[in-house]
Amino acid sequence: MDFVARKMVDTMQSENKTLTELQKKEVLRMNNKESNQLTRECLQLALIHLMADKPYEKITVSEIVRRAGVSRTAFYRNYTDKEDILNELGRKLIESISELTERPELHEAPKQWFADVFRIVRENKDIIVLLDQAGIQQRDLFSGKSIAELLYPTKDTERKYMQLAAEAAFFQILISWFRDGMHEDEEYMAGICVDIFDGILKKLV
Repeated sequence: MDFVARKMVDTMQSENKTLTELQKKEVLRMNNKESNQLTRECLQLALIHLMADKPYEKITVSEIVRRAGVSRTAFYRNYTDKEDILNELGRKLIESISELTERPELHEAPKQWFADVFRIVRENKDIIVLLDQAGIQQRDLFSGKSIAELLYPTKDTERKYMQLAAEAAFFQILISWFRDGMHEDEEYMAGICVDIFDGILKKLV
């Protein structure tokens, strides 16, 4: 049992709260989970800061753990390599967009939905810069599959390729807008996307 968990158990026992062995294990389990999450966040931030100073391919695991203030053992307990850190950051970003895709606004209020996606991209620009610099693409984050294939699996050939085409076109718009400096506001870009994809969205309802 580590120091923090031991301290929590001692505090509860000092307050005359009798803990069963199961309760003690639960305290330890929760503490380990929180500790691992903190470690992951520190490693993520360390890589982000290092990539601001030098090319991604030249960054070593030793530099990451030194910047994060954790051990190599802690690193490999959470990640297999530095690519794994970027993949996790990318998956979180894509999952945020995926969650929007499951909302009814996609079909009921598409302009608002598109604006929300552009807003997420703007809010996560630092992470996207890192993914772009490292050459990590959207399909790399989903083992070669697209969001459409994961969220809306279908055996209908026409529907499948309409989904893939719409997704590829939309991601290209997002990336181009991002790389060009995101000068246009979200509402303006959403309007363009509604004009482009409205017909496809109606067919996919």
